[in-house]
Amino acid sequence: MKCPIRLLAVLLPLLAAPWWSTVQAQPTREQIRAFREANETRIVAELASLLELPNLATNLDDIHRNAQLLITMLERRGIAARKLELPNAAPAVYGELLVPGATRTVVFYAHFDGQPVDSARWASPAWTPLLRDGPVERGGKRIPLESPTGRYDPEARLYARSASDDKSPIVAMLWALDALRAAGSKPSVNLKFFLEGEEEAGSPNLREMLSRYRSLLAADLWIMGDGPIHQSRAQQIVFGARGDVGLDLTVYGPSRPLHSGHYGNWAPNPNVELIHLLASMRAEDGRITIEGYYDDVTPISPTEREAIAAVPSVEAS
Repeated sequence: MKCPIRLLAVLLPLLAAPWWSTVQAQPTREQIRAFREANETRIVAELASLLELPNLATNLDDIHRNAQLLITMLERRGIAARKLELPNAAPAVYGELLVPGATRTVVFYAHFDGQPVDSARWASPAWTPLLRDGPVERGGKRIPLESPTGRYDPEARLYARSASDDKSPIVAMLWALDALRAAGSKPSVNLKFFLEGEEEAGSPNLREMLSRYRSLLAADLWIMGDGPIHQSRAQQIVFGARGDVGLDLTVYGPSRPLHSGHYGNWAPNPNVELIHLLASMRAEDGRITIEGYYDDVTPISPTEREAIAAVPSVEAS
């Protein structure tokens, strides 16, 4: 998985706005960018140290090692941190930075586990961070992980498992906090961090985790640092996140294989039954036909339609 170096600065302007107070003027985009440019090698080094840890979602020992490093990274910033645990489940990492007098709380979410690795499909070892001067599929050449100039070409790519999905956002969040502090800015809201350790395994224990630690994770807003960058490379904030629901469906048919030439079309065929079931749920225009599906859906407003229309068109490319 590759991480464009430009992604490391994505959260800095986002965090520099209304949730921060300062003795001086509000930090400017230029101040934040200058801090990032002065610390690029340190940012990449911390990200690389996190990427070096194997993080297969189903390997609990790996996930615990990642969690411990993340706790250290949070505590280094003065953030109180600990594991949130359930029996026989991957831990999450929780951090909080409480602000005296704050009446609002924001939770930042990301996950630190990763998908399985097929080494044959990797150009370099998955847990050995490797920097290239461009995408590997375009012939990107290996370059030193520590830049001799202290700066990186924005087109450079850091390759390692979970480099972009989803360890980079964690590092970006923490360095955003560092940048704001360096500019003399202080948060005006409570900050909490919820870093999940089993997202790539389908989050099987997330519901129970959120329920058990409900009071601890109470907040006014959650910001999910997990999603694709827009094809135009413009920064984007998406107001909402889709989920999915897993289920087991049993369809009954003959107790043994039947020859289609003899039994086709009159003996029940589980494949055909599933085809009809799926087709009945969705119209050709994409509308869901399940009764009551849209009962609690708020129609898209004119303002939202204007925002959608303003998104750069990328279909042609």
